[in-house]
Amino acid sequence: MKKIITAFAVIAALTTSTITAKVIGSVNGYSITEKEANNLLKVLTHGKVKYSQLKPKDKREIVKRLAVDKLVIKTAYRSLSKKERDFVIANAWMAKKIRGVKVTNREAKKAYNANKQLFKKNGKVVPFAKVKNLIKMQLKQKKVVDRMMKRAKIVVK
Repeated sequence: MKKIITAFAVIAALTTSTITAKVIGSVNGYSITEKEANNLLKVLTHGKVKYSQLKPKDKREIVKRLAVDKLVIKTAYRSLSKKERDFVIANAWMAKKIRGVKVTNREAKKAYNANKQLFKKNGKVVPFAKVKNLIKMQLKQKKVVDRMMKRAKIVVK
């Protein structure tokens, strides 16, 4: 029951924000809002310019750019299977989470020394310097997964 109530609350919030957002354009029936334009401009201008401050020509360019983004997203969403979408979402989430994770050279070297047999190419062990970044990335991912699993409540029935 809580899930149903939560779902309705989320739908209501999204619908309300879409209804109240000022529509500045559309592409194939999908609305483009001023809020989306301001979010894009915040990134492009580091928050120095708002959509309302733009000249008409620049407004058209922003709407065109947002139209491309919307079309790509909608087309990708329709053409990917649920399994593929889940994979993309999981990878994007992981990439976002590992940005803040630190792995030292010492940690990477320790993992390398413990698993040298995994770093062979043509029968020879690949030098640490060549695989250091790969090892660091894997250790970052492991730290994120370990933190997540620490908080997980797993029930086996």
